[in-house]
Amino acid sequence: MLGEVRARIAVELGYPSDIGAQCAAVRRQVTERLRAWARLDVSDLVVSVERLHSVHSRRPDQERVT
Repeated sequence: MLGEVRARIAVELGYPSDIGAQCAAVRRQVTERLRAWARLDVSDLVVSVERLHSVHSRRPDQERVT
């Protein structure tokens, strides 16, 4: 490895869903890609959920639920 990185990433997720599992999947993918592409070891990766998109309240003409 060339070095070590600490990172923070924000995501928008569909709801209802398993938010913990989705955050874990994001953490895993970002960690793997940083190792493969940049040869960096990830010591800490914080995944923050910035917004949830409800499939139940979304109208067809509305891209996001805020």
